[in-house]
Amino acid sequence: MSASDLVEMAIRSVGRSEVLTELPLAFTAITRSYVSGTRGLARWSGLGDHAVRETVGPEGGLSEFKFLWTMTRGTASPTVEDRDSMEIRYQSNTRTRHRSTSSKDFPSLLGQGGLEGLGALLALGGRKELVEGNAVTSAPIGERAQQVLAKGLKTLSTLDAGGSTTESGRILAMLDPGLDLWAEIHGEKPRDVAMDPLGRRAWHLAVLCGLEDVTLSVADVEELTGLSKRGAQALLARMTAANSLLVQKVRQGRTIAYEILWASNYRQNGGYWDNACGRDRIRKARAARDRVIQEVSARRGTGAGYIAYLHSTANPKRDEYLAANPLPADADGVWVALVEAGDELALYGHLRAQEAEAGPVPNTPGVLVGRPAEKQVSQVAAPGKLTEPARESLEAAVVSQELLAEMRKRVVGMGSR
Repeated sequence: MSASDLVEMAIRSVGRSEVLTELPLAFTAITRSYVSGTRGLARWSGLGDHAVRETVGPEGGLSEFKFLWTMTRGTASPTVEDRDSMEIRYQSNTRTRHRSTSSKDFPSLLGQGGLEGLGALLALGGRKELVEGNAVTSAPIGERAQQVLAKGLKTLSTLDAGGSTTESGRILAMLDPGLDLWAEIHGEKPRDVAMDPLGRRAWHLAVLCGLEDVTLSVADVEELTGLSKRGAQALLARMTAANSLLVQKVRQGRTIAYEILWASNYRQNGGYWDNACGRDRIRKARAARDRVIQEVSARRGTGAGYIAYLHSTANPKRDEYLAANPLPADADGVWVALVEAGDELALYGHLRAQEAEAGPVPNTPGVLVGRPAEKQVSQVAAPGKLTEPARESLEAAVVSQELLAEMRKRVVGMGSR
């Protein structure tokens, strides 16, 4: 991963609430470049499968807000050879190709003269050039919000993928957008989720703050996140309700501000540390559901599985299919009973048992030549029996050796002329 990409991603998101769906995917692409597939990206970014497909851009193109470059959108297929997985990467503005906006139109992100100060702060490892050369579209922010952002970006610039062995690795793990802590849950909270999630807007604010303890006013939260005043107030209220130790109201002169104790609550060396980075039950539950979906897709990708699906009650168009394809009058009684029951797994098991009894498909047609026609029919007749024309065509396919010898003589004679 590249810490400079994290810094750039955070800067480009300041004051832009509309990019909130692309940010978790961009964070995942930066920190876990090995994650691919619609379901994999959905689990690690905390989004749904449908949201991922709606967010990424066309194949070989950029997403709407140009945080993501789509290498491939993936292809679903029952055969492994034709199956493809969705792959995306973070699109940096430091690249000369596919810039999201023009650097000539770069407005002041941090107010008059603030950008140079931030550039000096991040002058390590080429980050000064990265910040100053970016094309960011955002309104200027106040002095206090500017100081908080500078502190947060400095923390982001030091993060690495060191895992739980380093402080920066632990911070990076806690900012994982797929954790229960940052989940968006609609309706009743799952029983196995011990804490109330803070939500994706809180995750965005935590990234901009670098998971540092900060003091912000409602206006500062508005400027950093791009939310309206009411939206910023609702975010602070939700965070307070989810964790009473996270947000503390303080008075500064005649104004009210809020201490947001990110580090104290969600860093291991914090005074109120809670090991939220180990709580990814929502992701694990979604992974379990995804495995079931994948198993069903793989089964229905086989001949037996597809036939079983068509005849089962799982098929919403089962009645239409059976009306257009009625079972033969002399169909196997066991098969008729299974179709009436409509159990997909039972139908599939019956067909698989017939396949096992028939044995593997021969490599050459010579194996089938000497077999009685009745036996040949039984191997390919599932779930019903072959009609008389089909049996006749199978018998006609057996060619005598004398006829083959005569045909070879003719071919050889024509080639010698």
